Amino acid sequence: MHKVGIVITSALEGSGNSAIYRALMFAQELQRAGDDVVVLFDGSGSTAAAALLDPSHRMHALLQSVRGSVRGVCRYCASSYGVLEAVRQGGLELLGDDRGHASLRRLLDEGRQIVTF
Repeated sequence: MHKVGIVITSALEGSGNSAIYRALMFAQELQRAGDDVVVLFDGSGSTAAAALLDPSHRMHALLQSVRGSVRGVCRYCASSYGVLEAVRQGGLELLGDDRGHASLRRLLDEGRQIVTF
């Protein structure tokens, strides 16, 4: 069994669309294989998380399919990018365990391989 932390830092624009799609598809693949996977939205990825929470977004169902593996969204980044309330209302956890930012070291402490998109 693999232990993986998928960190999404891309925004939903340009090549970021395909990166986010691939990240979520990878999370599905890992889940199907019975691997231990968590997904974390960081940086401009916080805007993607907020957008994907909208049921009318074309990738909303994909996010929902891996929602149980989504650890959350960086609180500092969500605030900086102006999507804090949208993330909060969408029910995703806001992570701030490293001076207000989501801790990436925690993923290493858990023995996870980190893959960024």
